[in-house]
Amino acid sequence: MVTDKAAYITSNWCGDYFLNTAGVGVVISQHAPPPVWKTKALQRQLREVFDRDWSSEFAVHLSDLDKHPDC
Repeated sequence: MVTDKAAYITSNWCGDYFLNTAGVGVVISQHAPPPVWKTKALQRQLREVFDRDWSSEFAVHLSDLDKHPDC
């Protein structure tokens, strides 16, 4: 998960993972003066990866999953 100020990385996003295990996650919050944070902060790089994948030709709307039997 990436926000404007931090990134949270975990190995599993299933609800029971958080309820039934100790779980492991990393919160990354880098504080740097502009313009460094706009170009070098890890959360910025992760947000760019998310935006790239969200708009990918391979992304599918959840409502369309029933149309794809291989999913």
